[in-house]
Amino acid sequence: MTTIKKAQEEVADYDKKYGWDDDGAEYITIHMTEELGEIARRILRHGGYKKERFDEKELAEEITDLLYLTLKLANKFGIDVEKEWDGDMWCRYEKKVNRLK
Repeated sequence: MTTIKKAQEEVADYDKKYGWDDDGAEYITIHMTEELGEIARRILRHGGYKKERFDEKELAEEITDLLYLTLKLANKFGIDVEKEWDGDMWCRYEKKVNRLK
């Protein structure tokens, strides 16, 4: 399995190869919003709200597109996502859960 760090490096290499490493953060964010909308559409299909056929493979593709863009945005700001994940992320989430008790 690819680590988050390796995936982030692959995104950086891919973007550099195609000249996409200069994309602005605002454009990456807009593209993320577009991908999230596509995920929402697939979920609406799954729930029966949209009459189109639900395809789990399409949902998987949209989720991975969003992950790619998330790593791309992290690269733009020099954020080590794996370090953040392994660091205090779970502590922050525990604080959120503790608020509910």
